[in-house]
Amino acid sequence: MSFAPYSTKLWQLYEARSSFLNAEIEALGDEDFPRVKCGNFNFIALVRQKLHLVCDLDILFLRRENPGALFGGGDLDNRIKVLFDALRIPDENEIRGMEPDSDEHNAFLCLTENDALITGFRVTTDRLLEPATSEARENDIRLIINVEVKATTLTEENMAYFSHF
Repeated sequence: MSFAPYSTKLWQLYEARSSFLNAEIEALGDEDFPRVKCGNFNFIALVRQKLHLVCDLDILFLRRENPGALFGGGDLDNRIKVLFDALRIPDENEIRGMEPDSDEHNAFLCLTENDALITGFRVTTDRLLEPATSEARENDIRLIINVEVKATTLTEENMAYFSHF
């Protein structure tokens, strides 16, 4: 599962709207924007400790089984942990020996620096009605994730995240 195409699209949408990310880049300068270098990759986390930000997740888990049958393909704890790991900046061991697909992905947008910044979550299951295109795709799932970003302390640095309301 790769979130890179989705985070790239999200980045482009927010850049086009002069969003809070642009406000932070303007305040810090593009070179000081907090990129995390990990191997041959650069990562940018939206929710960061330095900004006193945390988040809650509301996850709609769609799959081709009856609602509530979440445990059939593995236990819930492991599935949630894998999802949380996919939303954070990876550590060096997780990407050792990997290379970026292209120069176009010079920075990957991640939700959090680490999964400790996810302070709450709710999972709802339902049936995925989209037909599978092949037998191999029968176990595919769709996740719809709503994220609520919250400040633990309101500061000048994180006010740009909330000024669009």
